Amino acid sequence: MTDQPSTDWEFEAVFVDALEAVPDDQYDPEQFVPGVGPLSADVMLVGEAPGGQEVKQGEPFVGQAGSQLDRALESIGYDRRDCYITNLVKVRPPENRDPHVDEIEAWWPVLDAEIDRVDPAVLVPMGSFATAEILDTDETITDLHGREFEDDGRIVVPSFHPAAALYDRSKVDAIESDLSTALELA
Repeated sequence: MTDQPSTDWEFEAVFVDALEAVPDDQYDPEQFVPGVGPLSADVMLVGEAPGGQEVKQGEPFVGQAGSQLDRALESIGYDRRDCYITNLVKVRPPENRDPHVDEIEAWWPVLDAEIDRVDPAVLVPMGSFATAEILDTDETITDLHGREFEDDGRIVVPSFHPAAALYDRSKVDAIESDLSTALELA
């Protein structure tokens, strides 16, 4: 893994209003993982929710899936420190399960504030949950990945979650291609 993205800002200070909107029953400071990266990034990567390693290190995509993401970015000549990286839900769901609808709804205002503040040229939702929420669709990530969409005047290029490549090596090339497409559009 590369060094942690350099930032000269505090997540809680920048997104204080959005964080205050999160219901108390959805916010666990021990499980909270903020978005990281430059607030001027051209590309924003959005995962689903933090896992155990992310909670320990306080950064999205640092576990095995994060290593897979790093390799994919490096293979196309890009450094993760140039991206803004965040999750749909900012706290780890119990037992590392998929996020529930109420959790997604509770954290949506924070992601929305991140998107507004960073104002990336391209959003890359990684995985089915992030893609479904950002594009408001029921279509599968298999059908949507690598395609270019427009949402609120912004380019969206969905990709498989890097964890998918840990179990299905055929996804490695697809993720690299999707990221390459996103970077070309940025």
